[in-house]
Amino acid sequence: DRMFTHMQKLSIRFFDTRSHGDLMSLYTNDTDTLRQMVSQSIPNFVNSIITVLAIFFAMLFTSWQLTLVVLFSLAIMLRISSFVAGKSGAYFVEQQKAIGKTNGYIEEMINGQKIIKVFTYEEKAKERFDALNEELNNHAFNANRFANILMPIMGNISYIQYVLVAIAGGMLAIHGIGALSLGIIAAFLQLSRTINMPINQMAN
Repeated sequence: DRMFTHMQKLSIRFFDTRSHGDLMSLYTNDTDTLRQMVSQSIPNFVNSIITVLAIFFAMLFTSWQLTLVVLFSLAIMLRISSFVAGKSGAYFVEQQKAIGKTNGYIEEMINGQKIIKVFTYEEKAKERFDALNEELNNHAFNANRFANILMPIMGNISYIQYVLVAIAGGMLAIHGIGALSLGIIAAFLQLSRTINMPINQMAN
């Protein structure tokens, strides 16, 4: 409502320098993306942070030595996820821009169909559309490629973390460090597995 009200107050020059389809994209695609963030991403992110903190303190209480092992693997996880998410995010921004440009072009071509027919501009219009569509396809492909490799990477690191915690726990128990029993190690392993799920949600 505020966007529409604001649009009514803009100058004619604003509409002369922007395609109608691009403006339509702001009201449809971009607003829907924002809605998804507000309704899904932010609540999941807050919930994941609370879960991670609760599990972290439980791990710290169980064994601070093994917690250091988990923190090391989590640091690697966060480093990789921030790199991949940064790459993916940049392509998603370009994808939204490309959607706006493509929508704008389609809208203009539909409105100007009579002129296109009169001046036999069909092939040129198709070539321009193919170029815009290919640009959109490339940005969407790269954005989703990086987004889709994130979860497998995080999953594999979490398995390596599980093995490292098991080995470190066994070594500490054998040498009598930290008063670790088999039950404590098993409980800690469960905690280390549980903490990965909210971390993955945050990365996503």
